[in-house]
Amino acid sequence: MDLREQIGQRLVTGFPGTELTEDFRRMVREYKISNVILFRENITDCAQLKQLCGEIQALVRRETGHGAFITADQEGGLVTRLPGDAVNVPGAMAIAATGDPENAYRAGLLTGRELRALGVNFDRAPSVDVNSNPENPVIGARSYGDTPQEVSRYANRMIRGLLDGGVLCSAKHFPGHGDTDTDSHLALPCVDKSMEELERTELLPFREAVRAGVPAVMTTHILFPQLEPEHLPATMSRRIMTGLLREQMGFDGLIVSDCMEMRAIKDHFGTVNGVVAAMAAGVDLVFISTTHCSAGRRPARQSRPWPRTVERGGNAGQRAAHSGAEGKMGGRHARGRLRF
Repeated sequence: MDLREQIGQRLVTGFPGTELTEDFRRMVREYKISNVILFRENITDCAQLKQLCGEIQALVRRETGHGAFITADQEGGLVTRLPGDAVNVPGAMAIAATGDPENAYRAGLLTGRELRALGVNFDRAPSVDVNSNPENPVIGARSYGDTPQEVSRYANRMIRGLLDGGVLCSAKHFPGHGDTDTDSHLALPCVDKSMEELERTELLPFREAVRAGVPAVMTTHILFPQLEPEHLPATMSRRIMTGLLREQMGFDGLIVSDCMEMRAIKDHFGTVNGVVAAMAAGVDLVFISTTHCSAGRRPARQSRPWPRTVERGGNAGQRAAHSGAEGKMGGRHARGRLRF
C-alpha cells in the first residue's frame, strides 16, 4: 500500500444528496478515499439507503481493493440518521430512565441489526459522556446519566448490543464532553481539570468501555490545558491521543475523530491543519464530513507534509485498512471480535 492509499484509508468524507456525486467518485478514484459518513440529507427511506450503501461499497472496492467503512451517528433519540421506515430506538436518557441496562443492550442489538441490513457497518455511538454540567448545550439527553458508574452500566450494554448486531461502534467523545457549557460544533470549549479530577468522572466510562472491548473511541475537539499545555484540542494532541489513550489506558482499537469541519477546529486551527495534526497525534480515521473532500478543494497551505504525517502515525494506516469494513482483515475488526 503506497502513501496515497494509506492516506485514503485514514480519511472519511461525506457528500451532498441521496446519490453518489461525481466529485465523490473522483475523490475515491484519484485519492483512494475509502470511507464515508452518511447524514439524514443522504437518506430518504430504507430501500434507497441499502442501494446507496451497495453502490458505495462497489465503488470503493473497485478503486481501492478494500471494503468501505460506511458510518453514521445513530445514537437513537435526538441523534438519529435512519429514515422513518426503519427501526429507531429511544435515546440514552430515556433508556436509562427505564432502570434496566438490558434495555440498552436491546437498543444496541436492534440498531446494529438494522444498520447492518441496510449496509451501514460502523455506528458512531454510544456517547459515554457523563452529564455533569446542567448548562451543557450538546450532550444532555444523549448521556446515560450524571455519574460515571451509571453511564458505564448502560453504555457497555449498548456497545455489546451493537457488536452482537453486526456493526462496529465507538465510545465518544474522548476524553469527555460532559462538563462544558459550550458546543464544539460552534466554538472551542475548555475543560480545565486535573488528571485526578478527570479520572474520577470523565475517564472512568472510557476505561470501562475499553475493558468491555469497544472497537473504536471517538475524539472531542476540547482543550484540556492540564493534560495538553500547547493550546491544542484533544483531537490534535499526541499527549492525549497516544500518551493517554493508547499508552496509559492500553487502547489498541481504532481512534476516530469528530468532524474536522466543526468550528472548534475550523475557526481556530483550520480544517486542513487540524487533519494533519490529528493524524500526527495518532488518530486513525479522520472525518471531513462534507466541504473539503466532496468539493475537491485544495488547501492553500498546510502545516506538515502529508507523507511525513502518515509515516509519523506509525501503523495507523494499516490499522485502518485492516479494521473491519467488509472484506478487510478477513472480515474481522482490529480486535478480532466482530465477524462480517
